[in-house]
Amino acid sequence: MKLAWILPLVARALGAFLIAGAAPVVAQTAASEPAASAPQAPKLRPEVANAVNAAQEAGRTGQKDAAQAKLVEAAAVPSLTAFEQAVIERGRGAVALSLGDYGQAIKSLDAVVATNQLTGADQLQLVGLLAKLTYQQKDYAASASWIRRYAQDGGTDDAVRELLPQALYLANDFKGAAAELEPRVAADEAAGRTTPEATLRLLTSSYVQAKDDAGYVRALERMALAYPKPEYWSELSTRATKQPGFAERLWLDVYRLRLAANVMRNSDEFVEMAQLALQAGYPGEALRVIDRGYSLSLLGNGKDAEAHTKLRERADKAAEKDSADLPRSEGSARAAREGDALVNAGLAWVLGGQVPRGLPLMEAGIAKGNLRRPDEARLHLGIALWLAGRRDEAARAFAEVKGGDGSAALARVWSLFARSPSGRV
Repeated sequence: MKLAWILPLVARALGAFLIAGAAPVVAQTAASEPAASAPQAPKLRPEVANAVNAAQEAGRTGQKDAAQAKLVEAAAVPSLTAFEQAVIERGRGAVALSLGDYGQAIKSLDAVVATNQLTGADQLQLVGLLAKLTYQQKDYAASASWIRRYAQDGGTDDAVRELLPQALYLANDFKGAAAELEPRVAADEAAGRTTPEATLRLLTSSYVQAKDDAGYVRALERMALAYPKPEYWSELSTRATKQPGFAERLWLDVYRLRLAANVMRNSDEFVEMAQLALQAGYPGEALRVIDRGYSLSLLGNGKDAEAHTKLRERADKAAEKDSADLPRSEGSARAAREGDALVNAGLAWVLGGQVPRGLPLMEAGIAKGNLRRPDEARLHLGIALWLAGRRDEAARAFAEVKGGDGSAALARVWSLFARSPSGRV
């Protein structure tokens, strides 16, 4: 990540240090000595103060070489105190920065901090500057160390603190980056704030690099909820199919999700979904899928145009027959001891476009019980509730799916989709 704003900020701050100073740069006279009981203020001897003052003036007027020469003169004064050394090094850091010698600037500022001669805001600002400067120079491990110290010392500048996850990531400490980001994302969630997408992307990538699959899925789910893009739903739905023991019969429900999330992008997917719907006994759904493919110009053209036409004719005939048979099927389903027939009849009405008629049948079938596949029935109820616009109820139905055949994993993705902005019917 390029941070072009860092260097001008560092230059301005260091310039202020050099010109103003954290302490007087003139020698105190005997008359102005404080009482013996008061803390002694740091002092600069005249020969040091004069050279540093001259360097300050030269730096202010752009005379870089002259400023550097005066700092060398100051450093040559014998028996320098720790405070004098700190002031000289601080000046040397500012001059080095103005000359573009960032390595020397970092070295000098590091030395100033190490002396502990500066206190309070002055010391803290130098620590923050070192954090930014080492980041700019791509010494990410050092930058992370400085950022942590800045935070521990009470620094509040978000421009410094927010660099830590990036610095850790770029230093290849992916677990550390994720550990820094997780509490920030959790705090956003607790406060009802939307985490910036760049932050979630960094968290996702951190888990990928750390080979933490569970963390990656959690981060991807957060991305899909906050920024529901088709590629996120595509990844989540694909991952659900890779669960151990995933049942092939659930592929139709995968395609239903992919169609709803606008993920299907090629003719093969539309043909496959239509064929699966016909095989499962939902010709009305098959017809709607085919028509959607035609509307997107993915079906009805190219070398397979004739096959697409025949598939549509087949679905049309089956849907016509089904609409005549469904009322009779509904009657026998109500008389059955098991609830499966009611659920299936209701789902057929729902997928055929008659949600108000089919949904009550599905609810009655699940209430009747004795279901062959109760988890699959609840998954289909969740889909029907979503189609009815009852998103909260749909999410609750999906949450009840516990099957180890892949239905629970798929229901979780459906639930995320139903609750996301892109899941609004």
